[in-house]
Amino acid sequence: MIRACAPSLTLRLIKANPVANRRFMVDWLCRKFGIDEDYSYVASAQAVVFSEKKPLSFREEFPFLNEPDCPAELEALASRKFAKYHAYVDLHKKLRDCTSTKQCAQVSRELINNYLENRMIWDELNYYQQHHSILGKHPIFSAFHKRKELLSLNVKQLMLRQKRLNNNIWRVQDEIKKGDKPHLELERLTRLRAYQSELAEINRLLGDE
Repeated sequence: MIRACAPSLTLRLIKANPVANRRFMVDWLCRKFGIDEDYSYVASAQAVVFSEKKPLSFREEFPFLNEPDCPAELEALASRKFAKYHAYVDLHKKLRDCTSTKQCAQVSRELINNYLENRMIWDELNYYQQHHSILGKHPIFSAFHKRKELLSLNVKQLMLRQKRLNNNIWRVQDEIKKGDKPHLELERLTRLRAYQSELAEINRLLGDE
C-alpha cells in the first residue's frame, strides 16, 4: 500500500488493524493496478484466524449491561457502539468507491474518527468489566453530569447558558469549516456534539421545542 502511494489517512487506518482490513487492501490494490479481484485466499486466511473459537455476542462479552445496577452512561455507550459500528462499515464501502485523493482523505478522516471513538467506548466498557468502576474519559459522562446540573438552574440561568451555548456552537462550527487543523477534528466534533446535546436539553426545559 505504501509503494502504491496510498493516502496517509488510509495507511493509518490499515495499520490500526491489518487483519480486519486485509480484504480492503486487496480490493484497493486490484483497483489501483487493474487486476481481477480474487478473495479466495482472504477467506481461507480469516478462517484460520477466527475458527479456533466461536466469538461471544456483545451482551455475553459485557454481561454487566444486563445487570440492574449498570450505570446509565454505559448503557448509552453500548447503544452508541452499534451506531458507530454501522457507520464504520458504511464508510469502508464509501472508501472503496472514492474517485479522488481529496474524497479519499475526507472519507478516511471520518472513518478514523469513528474508529477512535469506537475505541474510547471499548475502553470504558472493558475498564468497568475489569474494575466494576467507571473510567469516565468518554464525553458522555460529562454530558450526563451537565444534564443533572441543568435541573438545578432557574429560568434566567438557563437562558444565559442557552445564549453561551449558541455562541460556542457557532465558534466550533466555524473552526471545523476552516479545516485548517485536521488533527483536531475529532476533538472539535466531540465538543460540538456536547454543546448541541446540552442546548437541546436546555431548549426542552425552557419549552422552546
